[in-house]
This record gives sequence, structure tokens and C-alpha cells, in this order.
Amino acid sequence: MNIGELDKRIALYSGAATTDSWNHVNHTRVLKGTFWAKVIYKSGTEKQSADQRVGVDKVEFIIRHLDGMDKVSSVQYAADYYDIHSIEVIGRKEGLRLITTVRDNNQ
Repeated sequence: MNIGELDKRIALYSGAATTDSWNHVNHTRVLKGTFWAKVIYKSGTEKQSADQRVGVDKVEFIIRHLDGMDKVSSVQYAADYYDIHSIEVIGRKEGLRLITTVRDNNQ
């Protein structure tokens, strides 16, 4: 992994659920930290669900290796939130590949 390619700043979030005074569940994001990353755009696809077309872009983020990344659920980059689908270890804990998607309707 070439460290010089980690030139984009991203924020990693974990999901948290809290309950208010009326027992309503509120889903929030908790910031885990900001990191330097390499951003790789993959091909975008469109899915049709309930007569609605949604643009879906696949994006990979490569960061340095960090322990405890199993609790991370989303990435924020350039004002968009990306859902993490899998986290792959690169080499012998050299780095992590975060495989994500973003939807154009923010669902």
C-alpha cells in the first residue's frame, strides 16, 4: 500500500440507538474518528424498488489498519454517507478496504 495515495479525509461512524422519554427509538451516528483514505469509485447501478429507480454507486475506501473496526457502519465523504457492506484486511494488517455503497436518494 502506497501511503501517499491516502489523500482524502473521511469520517467513520458507528450506529447507535437511544430511547427518548416517550420510549421512541432514535437512530444516531456516533463519530469514531477521521482518517486519511484512498477513494476508488466502482461502477454504479440502478435498482428498481416499489416503482422507484435508485442510483447506487459502489465506492471502496482504503485506510491504514485499525483494530476494532467491526463496529463501524458508515463512512462520510464529501457530504455523503456511505453504508459499509464489508471490511477486508489488506496484506498482514497493512491496511483495510471498506466496501461501501451510496444511494442518490439518501435512503
